[in-house]
Amino acid sequence: MLSISEFFKRVGGIQAREIAFRVAVQSAIKELFNIEIPIESISFKSGTVSLKNVSSSARSVIFVKKALILDRVNSLQSIHAVTNIQ
Repeated sequence: MLSISEFFKRVGGIQAREIAFRVAVQSAIKELFNIEIPIESISFKSGTVSLKNVSSSARSVIFVKKALILDRVNSLQSIHAVTNIQ
């Protein structure tokens, strides 16, 4: 049985990896298109990054250059393999 400190250390590690992943997505979009996406607006599930509360013009730019963003995000981090952006 794990002690409570080991449990919280593990949970903290998971949260740190998730934040690092979101920052990688955010910085890739910022670097390529100078579009600022809040970290809270980025989520990940089953290889797909979802962007919430993003303007339609920003979504259009991201959709058109999706392959470029996917390559950049996957090169910046190794936490999750990203295959799609919504």
